Amino acid sequence: MIALAKLDQLELLFCTFSEIHLPQVVYTEATCNQYRPDAQLITHFVKDNSRVSVHTDLKSDEFVVFGVMLDEGEIQALALATKMRCGVLMDERLGRIVAKQHNIPVVGLMGILFNAKFQGAIPSVKPLIIILVEDNYRLSDKVLELVLARAGE
Repeated sequence: MIALAKLDQLELLFCTFSEIHLPQVVYTEATCNQYRPDAQLITHFVKDNSRVSVHTDLKSDEFVVFGVMLDEGEIQALALATKMRCGVLMDERLGRIVAKQHNIPVVGLMGILFNAKFQGAIPSVKPLIIILVEDNYRLSDKVLELVLARAGE
């Protein structure tokens, strides 16, 4: 979400998701420094377009497994996705692995950009990826090549 805000492209989430829900801990983490323009954009986007969910119960064994391996934001995102029976936006490698192990559909930022291009919301993914890389967004050469090839760029 932060990366999309840095691109001023939060609305691209709707190219993949029909509704946007996020855990309070993720919202707080993404918006705690309101001096950052991306935090301000997320605050306004969430207020107008999504729902923030309070702490999801983590007492079940399933979420304890998440807790051993992931941070609180990832735990809460996976718990919320499980509760709502929906997919999750996650780029963290370990979080994606755990999501897949628990049959939680997962999409990352590159998937959001890819979907947006093929729905006509953006003309190209490459300029946005270049901005992210210049802003120190970590993206392997392999993933970059794959995304650009699939996007026909």
